[in-house]
Amino acid sequence: MISCIIPAYNEEERIKDVIEAVKNSKLVDEIIVVSDGSTDNTYEISKKCNIDKVIQLEKNIGKGGAIMEGLKYAKGDIILLVDADLRGLTKENLENLIKPVLDGKADMTIGSNIPFVMNKFSGLRCLKRLLLEDQGLGDIENLKNSKFNIENELNERAKRGNLKVLYVKMNGIRNVHKIKKYGLKEGLKRTIDMYFQLLKYEIKNRF
Repeated sequence: MISCIIPAYNEEERIKDVIEAVKNSKLVDEIIVVSDGSTDNTYEISKKCNIDKVIQLEKNIGKGGAIMEGLKYAKGDIILLVDADLRGLTKENLENLIKPVLDGKADMTIGSNIPFVMNKFSGLRCLKRLLLEDQGLGDIENLKNSKFNIENELNERAKRGNLKVLYVKMNGIRNVHKIKKYGLKEGLKRTIDMYFQLLKYEIKNRF
């Protein structure tokens, strides 16, 4: 069974298109949206899309925490992670991401070739559930508290477990810059916060 978790913060303009793209794939068995303390209509729009589960968190806890909250309700042994701000998402891209894990050729696939996104930081992934569970791959609390570093944590867990990771080229997918989503002031603040978290993580794990 394949469960898709979509963490979302104030994505009322994009969430429906992302959900519909995932619904188009017959490989996905359930869809869970986690509205991470959204103050817009992300939750309401997601509910109208007739998916399996929509969760409204009372406050913004960050991407890592939102994904782990969604995992509590996911039934699948394979988890598809999809960012809510993606444009151009297609059934073909998603299935190219899913099939190597489904066929046992990879433990995690990562969507690559997305403009302005370093491949190792890509949030578009398909992975075996064990990468998000307490399987001796690292402290599970690190995932819950990782915020923008959820991708780094997953990469490290895969490395510790000597798991097979494949990068899968995505075609026509792009994401929306935070400044465009949230306006100059809030978008700039969130962009700086994201890069600060990434830099802090790199320094911590390098020295």
